Amino acid sequence: MRLLKFSVTNYKVFKDTFSIDFSKDSIAILTGRNNTGKSTILEAINCFFKRETKPTTIKNDCFSVRNEKIEFKAVFEIDEGEITIVKKYKEESAPKFYDESNIEIKANHDLKETLDEILNNKPFYITPSMLPDDINDLIQEIYSEIIKSDLQKLEDIEGGSRQTDEMYELAKEYSEIKKSYPEFLRKLKINTDKTLEEVSNDVSLNLRNLFSNDQLSLNVIGGESEGFSSKDILKSTNSVVNIDSQKQSEMPLSNQGTGLQRMSLIYLIQNMIEKKLMGEGDNKLLLIDEPEAFLHPEAVRALSRSLYKIGEKMPLMISTHSPILIDLSERHTPIQVFRVGEKEAIQLYKSKNDQFDEDDIQNMKILNYVDSYVNEFFFADKILIVEGDTEYIAFKHLAKTVKENVHIIRARGKATICTLMKILNQFNTNYDVLHDVDNHKRYSSSTLKAQKTNCKNIYRLKGDSDVRIFSSISNFENAIGIGDVSNEKKTQTIYKIIHEPTGGDEYAEARKLINDLFKHMVLHDEDITIGDGFCRVIQEENFDDLFDDLISEKVQEELEEKQKKERKEKLALQTDDSH
Repeated sequence: MRLLKFSVTNYKVFKDTFSIDFSKDSIAILTGRNNTGKSTILEAINCFFKRETKPTTIKNDCFSVRNEKIEFKAVFEIDEGEITIVKKYKEESAPKFYDESNIEIKANHDLKETLDEILNNKPFYITPSMLPDDINDLIQEIYSEIIKSDLQKLEDIEGGSRQTDEMYELAKEYSEIKKSYPEFLRKLKINTDKTLEEVSNDVSLNLRNLFSNDQLSLNVIGGESEGFSSKDILKSTNSVVNIDSQKQSEMPLSNQGTGLQRMSLIYLIQNMIEKKLMGEGDNKLLLIDEPEAFLHPEAVRALSRSLYKIGEKMPLMISTHSPILIDLSERHTPIQVFRVGEKEAIQLYKSKNDQFDEDDIQNMKILNYVDSYVNEFFFADKILIVEGDTEYIAFKHLAKTVKENVHIIRARGKATICTLMKILNQFNTNYDVLHDVDNHKRYSSSTLKAQKTNCKNIYRLKGDSDVRIFSSISNFENAIGIGDVSNEKKTQTIYKIIHEPTGGDEYAEARKLINDLFKHMVLHDEDITIGDGFCRVIQEENFDDLFDDLISEKVQEELEEKQKKERKEKLALQTDDSH
């Protein structure tokens, strides 16, 4: 029974109705700036599953508008269909559940059994601000899930399912307990009822004397037992998690550091799932608010791997500020990335089926080593892929200057550009690419042919999307008019270009060309023209114009050079023969 849609009205930051739609098979990742309500969404979903009384219900200051109801509306997938259940809160009152027609779901309602099943499948909810009591409650909940799963297995064995000899013996004992327990209760009730009858007679006599009424009679009737069930075992069990270390032993998890607490809880849940301790096909939801909180970067990467494993087996929803959590080099379950707005969670990206080959996976792993923040594109308004360090430094400087939220990814090679485009295409992302044509006259014809193929491969990955491809001729340095610059001097040179000089301005024209290109590409100022050293590639054939004549010249030069070499070698042989 999976949660498909959820909306919240009049709760904390969400004065107006806020809604979010979930995919059936994706990890849901909520992003957004601080105080947009990411944590509030997870909190509201967790509240929906709670069985609350008046003393335990939410506080009055949670009502965005006082004297108006808070509403949580959830749509669940059930038996190939959908059901809608609404939970309404009124100040100073216990909440109530309603169906889609606004009819309260009471004991005789058709959805009562379904609602009980939903509420019994309460999410695991992990927050950065968990108190020791919260941690102990969650540990007990985890332990109870294992007990419930094992008891269900024992009951399945009673019904004929085959298991190990150990489980079979446990099932026999469990069956005997269930049979003997009602008989024990019957005997206990007979003895108790005799005592209650004496009490009833004495109290009745006192009442008749007090009120001078011989007809008054009081009867204390003992309740009938409903027999023995798994709930009786769960009520009588308790659990604790202790941590042993070099310095101390048997210290409760709730007394440990926050990072260790959260990772321990997540690892517990992951291993429960992998060992199938929560049963088959469990749809229990896991909610984690800012899972990266209190963790050092390497622990966040380890956490990312765990979350993907969990997401393959159970519904998972997280709120995060960390791009490190999204590991694109892993072949993992699909992810759905939302940006939380005022009235809805806008789906920014949703991954498609895996489309990476082994070379792509290798490129992404290399990217993780050299640029661990490639994934910041999930959090940016605009995205730009560039090939080299010079343009990366220049555009980063300009973006900071104009306070533009643009994420610039430095590829360091055309093969990696292709991999990055596949990543962004996987999430239906709009972005721009700036790469070098590398049609330099110093290259051989074979190198030029290879570069032409590389350029065309980049363009083909654009497909039918709105992605824009720009090229520097022959490279970025030549395009801004500073000629070929050695690698060791590129950083120093671009620094001089982007900063205003104190004396003469030898780089004024280069700076203008970079600024114009930035405004045209990043700020989408179509009135700004880009220099002749840059071009927007409109069709694949544009590369023919940039390469074919040069390749023909090179082929002719190489042929002439070969003929010249052959003549020289022939002449040398004739000279040797004459001697």
